[in-house]
Amino acid sequence: MSIIKNIKQWSGKLFLITFSLFLVQSCTEELSFADFADDFENYEQELRIEGMLNSTDFSKSVIRVDNTILITDTSLFNGIDDNGDWESYTDLNGNGQWDEDEPLNDDIGIKEHGPNGGYEGRGNGIPDPGEPHIDDFIEILPQIHDSTLVSVVLRETDSQVFVAEFEWSGKAGYFDEGFGDQGPPSEIAEATFIRYYYGGYIPTPPSAGMELEIGKEYTIELTTTDGRIISASTTPVAPPLNILWPETTQNVDTIIVSINNYASLTWNTPIETNFCGWILDEVISADSLQGFYSSLAVAINLDDTGLPVYPANFVGIPLGLYKMALESYSYEYGNYVFSSLPLRDRGLSNWRDQDGNVVLGAFGSKSPIEFYIRFVAANG
Repeated sequence: MSIIKNIKQWSGKLFLITFSLFLVQSCTEELSFADFADDFENYEQELRIEGMLNSTDFSKSVIRVDNTILITDTSLFNGIDDNGDWESYTDLNGNGQWDEDEPLNDDIGIKEHGPNGGYEGRGNGIPDPGEPHIDDFIEILPQIHDSTLVSVVLRETDSQVFVAEFEWSGKAGYFDEGFGDQGPPSEIAEATFIRYYYGGYIPTPPSAGMELEIGKEYTIELTTTDGRIISASTTPVAPPLNILWPETTQNVDTIIVSINNYASLTWNTPIETNFCGWILDEVISADSLQGFYSSLAVAINLDDTGLPVYPANFVGIPLGLYKMALESYSYEYGNYVFSSLPLRDRGLSNWRDQDGNVVLGAFGSKSPIEFYIRFVAANG
């Protein structure tokens, strides 16, 4: 698929990891990040806030507030199964050791270096650092989320009219992490990902049915327990338009795409933005989706009408039913994802406290459209 940049459902990057990357030629010695803890002894924890308003379905808006952490923080990254969800191999024959025909579960070991490297610790009955459910998101995320905000309120920027109130939820959203053939064999047989839920602030039930106005600016205001006021603004843009699938048909709400190892589509976003995300989920059953691919793209060309244009190519995609979402993103969020500016650059983060200080993160809006796609054989 020809997409410029993959970001793993905006959420793959759920916390700030501050580190130094040392590139040393012809060096095979392994170093622990903890060895550099002294370099960050004066580091002060900060808030990182990533907020997204959904103008198509406001109930799916999320404001995520996290405390930044260091990758040298061994109180979090301790190589231990802190919550007890690591599962060793299943000893089917009761001989006290793992045999080739027995499920490994999480006891898959750590891949050794080199093309012929084996798996150190595989089937040893010990939860080794680097195996599934060791220092994973289930352990780390609850310890970095900030659920203590006094209030989270959305208003119209110009009039300051109240629009919505947000409240804390331990399951504000989720993302899927794929692990391919390096994951637990028992999991690979059923799926190629693990689903993680993260906490954040979502619209309260009375606010969930709100409808945002395209082109109108909104400001969200966060109040911390120490009285700090943090705010940011965004202007929703219209959803993607002019979706073009060559040689396709439509059956009710499903687009039928004949594919002979290749298919393509194009679409536009409104002129106000050149950032667009798209998510493709495989439909497992009527109420079950499996994350297949997600990406955020930036348009580098305009079509004949002057609108940003996006191409997507599908090569070798498995046949079957999928659900697709195309999402127009406001400029401030798209710029945050794609910019190479430092996180503290005033041109990147739009969060400010009451004293005008920059707060890490970004606040933006998106306008999605969703539809189903069924890929069928070209001669089918």
